[in-house]
Amino acid sequence: MKTISKVSLITILLALVSMTAVAQEPIGVIAKSSGTTFHKKFNADEYSPNAIMGTQLKNNDWIKTGDDGFVAIFFLDDKSQIKVKGNSEMEILAAVERGKISKTISLDYGTVKATVNKQKGEFRIVTPTSVASVKGTEWWVESDENGDIFIVVEGVVEVENLVSGTVQNVGQDETATSNPDGSVEVEETNDEDIPDDPDDDEEDEETGSTIHELRIRMVNDETNSEKFIIIEYAE
Repeated sequence: MKTISKVSLITILLALVSMTAVAQEPIGVIAKSSGTTFHKKFNADEYSPNAIMGTQLKNNDWIKTGDDGFVAIFFLDDKSQIKVKGNSEMEILAAVERGKISKTISLDYGTVKATVNKQKGEFRIVTPTSVASVKGTEWWVESDENGDIFIVVEGVVEVENLVSGTVQNVGQDETATSNPDGSVEVEETNDEDIPDDPDDDEEDEETGSTIHELRIRMVNDETNSEKFIIIEYAE
């Protein structure tokens, strides 16, 4: 019994250490920001105005956008991206599971685009109505009090309605509507329903623009080493 207790205690302590490490270490960075935006740190009670490009994001950080706001987030472990359009609010969550970092975007409301590279852990977007999980794909999520719309551009997304437990796989060029009554409907995507990507609009206007580099210094205190994350952007 004593041996079992010690093993259990060690397991719990290791789990706590892993969770603390994720909470303290940056998991993403704000790669682009425009319009009315806000950022709330994991240990803050209030939002700070302006989600500033280059800001490192940690577990339990929040992002919020106004009518004209836009924020692009770059995850450091796998280079996946989240683009947050106007009138949106979300929390970034991370957890260590079997040595792998799993990420969850808790979307209270609004519109986001996820470009997810191949995952070692899990990547999910959770709303009050649904949860969508993938291993690698590109898709849009629109969420409000009327439910959720999932537009898959590439790959496959598993959508679960949290009211009924109904699960549907949604493939490329398909759109799923997850409703508060528990129903999930899948149909072919109408191109006119795909939200505008602010980055696509900028690319059309970037003739003659200047390319800049954003260099983010990452320090590992345990190994006394450092590395730089380089993000290119046009102006």
